[in-house]
Amino acid sequence: MKHRHLKDEELKIIKTQLNNYIDVSLFDFDKLYIMEDEKIEVIYATKEVIENAHKFTNIHFIGISFGSFELKQTGKYKFTMSLEGMSIIADNISKNYIVVNDKSETLFLYGRDIFKSSIIEMNGAGRVAVLNEQRELLGMGNYAGGDIVKTVVDKGWYLRKGG
Repeated sequence: MKHRHLKDEELKIIKTQLNNYIDVSLFDFDKLYIMEDEKIEVIYATKEVIENAHKFTNIHFIGISFGSFELKQTGKYKFTMSLEGMSIIADNISKNYIVVNDKSETLFLYGRDIFKSSIIEMNGAGRVAVLNEQRELLGMGNYAGGDIVKTVVDKGWYLRKGG
């Protein structure tokens, strides 16, 4: 699997998405690299990890999955941040998030949607980061107005289906 630095256009797309959640000046983009095979994966790794990767054969993955690029029918690339990528930026999330109460936290981690009545704090709409009262990332949801935040992905998925 080949790795490389981000191209300017890829960096621009990632910055645009991160800007939905954080002040991008707080993020170290030098730790983002591309791993290319059939897919274009964005990884978060130190320079030392990348420099030492060539010493090994048959590497399937290095670093932490930050997200991936997908080529759309329009010919443009779309970046989708992974749950691990959201976890990396979680401490700096200041936009497009909700904070839920303890009961909703438990239900959300079992894949349930969130009722507006269990939201303690809300900032923004659309794709939102779902945080608990300690501001730990629980997952991602979609809020389009109304009384429900639809679950997109939650950390409980790893226990239910991922492991």
